[in-house]
Amino acid sequence: MSDSTIHRYNRKAKMYEQKWGAYLDHTHQRLLKYIEVDPSDVILDPSAGTGLLAKKLIDRKSSFDHLVVNDPSDEMLTIARQRLSSNPSISFANHKVQHLSYPPNYFTKIICLNSFHFYKNQQQVLGQFYNILKPGGKLYILDWNREGFFQIFNQLIRWTNSEYINTCSLGELKQMMSAQKFNIKISHSWNWRYWKLLLLEGIK
Repeated sequence: MSDSTIHRYNRKAKMYEQKWGAYLDHTHQRLLKYIEVDPSDVILDPSAGTGLLAKKLIDRKSSFDHLVVNDPSDEMLTIARQRLSSNPSISFANHKVQHLSYPPNYFTKIICLNSFHFYKNQQQVLGQFYNILKPGGKLYILDWNREGFFQIFNQLIRWTNSEYINTCSLGELKQMMSAQKFNIKISHSWNWRYWKLLLLEGIK
């Protein structure tokens, strides 16, 4: 994630959920339809923002061994800490995704929601995710899908924002994940309002 993106989210953190409430509700609900969390799970949310995903997991009574809530934006992570710090199964990290340092075969699930298009070296990040997942571990990515009419909207976003944005199509992301030896189990694409979105599940 670029410094300009981090600075933008630092500035917008307090209004983030209010501004994007409908979009966040939709994407979280869609993702959680496909995720079953086990009490033994060790989970990484690599770009957790204000901790909404963790909150929704807790609200639906999901039990896990440990959940790492990471975000490079100090202000976004501050909100996540305020929301989640009372839960002893949750820890917090404040790193760019490429600087996360965990041993191989550490996590059982990595959940990457609404953030993959911000990553500069996406192939490297996928390789890192593969390395720190346990054999049989699952990577979930829900993100923008650069296909159809959304190609135009995506280009407008890139022209009018200073941060780095590199949106993949569903086929491109599947190809990148397969190149890192992920076995693709779920592959969906759909439209919501003026967005085109994708969801992929890859298994190590």
